[in-house]
Amino acid sequence: MSVRKKEETPFFMPRFAFVVSYDGRGFQGWQSQIRGNAVQDHIEEAFCRLTRQDVRISGSGRTDTGVSAAGQVFHCDIAGPGWTPDSLSRGLNHFLSPAIRILQAAAVAPDFHARHDVVRKIYRYRWVSLSRKAREVPPTEDPFCGIFFPPVDWTLLQQATKLLEGSNDFTRFTVQKSCPEDARRSIDAIQWIAGPNTLDLWVAGRGFLHMMIRYLAMALLETGQQKRTLKSFQDLLLPGSLPPVPALHPAPPQGLSLMRVFYGKNDPFPVGSLTFPNGK
Repeated sequence: MSVRKKEETPFFMPRFAFVVSYDGRGFQGWQSQIRGNAVQDHIEEAFCRLTRQDVRISGSGRTDTGVSAAGQVFHCDIAGPGWTPDSLSRGLNHFLSPAIRILQAAAVAPDFHARHDVVRKIYRYRWVSLSRKAREVPPTEDPFCGIFFPPVDWTLLQQATKLLEGSNDFTRFTVQKSCPEDARRSIDAIQWIAGPNTLDLWVAGRGFLHMMIRYLAMALLETGQQKRTLKSFQDLLLPGSLPPVPALHPAPPQGLSLMRVFYGKNDPFPVGSLTFPNGK
């Protein structure tokens, strides 16, 4: 008489998604590093201390050393039925430094992926103007910014920015050693929002090249300051164009922040329309 084997219950690991904000100035970017000082390293260490599990997280994308985030998204799988979004977010914040904060958490479908399912990302680069007499940035000034000296020709700045809408070849606006063979990317929306002493560049798209927005922020500002002609800026978008003169440099990392990641109709953190602060 044969003995029927008892069917084993599949081991189920619920998947959770999180919105995290971090001050990137003290970290080596988002992605895990050998030295263990990336934002991902610190979050995974907090998971280990909280859950006693070796948890690997997957983010919506990388941010460079010194770049911050108001709304980075990541997901992970946690063994055991006892964890909830609230208990995980509270527990993680207990073990994380004040420079990294879990803002939201949600249980998601097993096939949700923080990077593959992205519909749109919104970044902001903030420039703060100083007078020519100022030698140092006041301690009370926004630390998450790049510094520039006026004047800026608003018309030139807008004309150059308009050229970036839609799909373009951004070969010249990235780190050349890491530039992919196909460097075409689509910018869904891009605009400047001016404050009393700030210029904020808002950029929306599904994905961007390495340091692309920082290169754009600097080249656009230089065009507005007439350090670069509008024609020479336009030429940078031509495939096979010659190296630019003057040479392109990225804007300082501390001015860039990943503001929000969107996932369409299945977004675990719906916030309404995919717009900039002024609704455009």
